Amino acid sequence: MGKVDPKKIARDVAARRRLASRATPGLPIDGDAVETRVPMPGIGKLMDDLLASMLVEKSPFFDQVCEKWMELFPDCVAKPGRWQDGRLFLYVRTSGQLFGMRTKLPTIKRALAALPTAPKRFSVNLEIH
Repeated sequence: MGKVDPKKIARDVAARRRLASRATPGLPIDGDAVETRVPMPGIGKLMDDLLASMLVEKSPFFDQVCEKWMELFPDCVAKPGRWQDGRLFLYVRTSGQLFGMRTKLPTIKRALAALPTAPKRFSVNLEIH
């Protein structure tokens, strides 16, 4: 028998309490009462996550960029996001940050091109995430 998760037990106890507080004595209770349902991820979300993990391109360069990012650019608002088809995508949170980072991209690219695992040709792009 597997481990019992205390969080799941607490969740189930709370659901049964909710059901008991709303039930009318003497009336039957549905076998799948709304109060006891547990949210499940939809198949679309599972497929999106699976597809995204399958399309991730493994790259020693991107691994090194992620590892050394805070060392190379400690005050930068952009963070390494993904490596795809010879393009490094840096993620920022807002359009204002994206606009402010545009002029810093050549400097970032020069610093990253000096890394030992850097490819001969690559580009650096910004995305809002």
